[in-house]
Amino acid sequence: MGLGLEIYLIFDIEEPFEKYLELRDRYLFDHRSGLNLIMTGEGDVGDEDRLLRQVEKVLNIDLTLLDFWDYADEHEDYISIKPLYMKLIELQNALVENPEYYRKICWGHDIEDKYLKDNFLKDVRFLIERLNLNLENGASLVKYISD
Repeated sequence: MGLGLEIYLIFDIEEPFEKYLELRDRYLFDHRSGLNLIMTGEGDVGDEDRLLRQVEKVLNIDLTLLDFWDYADEHEDYISIKPLYMKLIELQNALVENPEYYRKICWGHDIEDKYLKDNFLKDVRFLIERLNLNLENGASLVKYISD
């Protein structure tokens, strides 16, 4: 897909690179395939048509912790992993309970059928496992950066 900013996670403890690669390969995770659009979108921070805001409305969930722009405005440094981890668990549950949610989203670039339908839940599960991996490695903080 390749739209939007590329977003990376940096932890306060060095991430076990080999385990990260195994996890990434198992989930076929590509940080440019759509999750970056959820986190950054197109439009202004307050724009209710941003992809993140549409997902929030359809699933009735607050995803502020995944909003790159809100994060960049509020936190210039690290945030605690645990609240993000818990929010991702909540998001995963909402996605499982509402498998047809993507039909209520209108964003363009075929993101509804090409990403939201087939890959968003996988990416959320990848992030949950990645955060857990880093928690087990002793990390407690994470920050988002863009390329």
